[in-house]
Amino acid sequence: MANSENFAAKLLSAFALIVAGMLIAATLAPAAGRTSQRNLDLSLERVTDQGLFRIQLKSGLDPIQISKIHQWSLHVTGPDGAPVTDAKIAVDGGMPEHGHGLPTAPKVAPTDGPGNYVINGVKFSMTGWWILKLEVNAIDGRADTITFNLVL
Repeated sequence: MANSENFAAKLLSAFALIVAGMLIAATLAPAAGRTSQRNLDLSLERVTDQGLFRIQLKSGLDPIQISKIHQWSLHVTGPDGAPVTDAKIAVDGGMPEHGHGLPTAPKVAPTDGPGNYVINGVKFSMTGWWILKLEVNAIDGRADTITFNLVL
């Protein structure tokens, strides 16, 4: 009887250690390569990575809805405030913490007014931290990128 009680106690201790290890790993996971949502820059108007353009981004839905395809307006200027027209703009993005991209393939098109563009076909499939990455290629050869953080 003592051997079976000793075995049960050891088994329970091993189980407790496994659960404790899993809890510790889950707690430390954000520090192991994932970005904490508390430290994200959520501004939707910023200068691009190399300072070549200033981008204003605005969702066509307020609030942004999950699983709805919608548009975003985009205004692009140079650092001097002059509108950037006829730029080629590519969109990418996804959920960094989940390791997947956007569920759609948004496309950018010019719209009314100098420096104004529309991003068509944006969709977010769940709540959480999303990024939208833009690559701007101006007709004068300037090229730059920017990443916007969104928490839905």
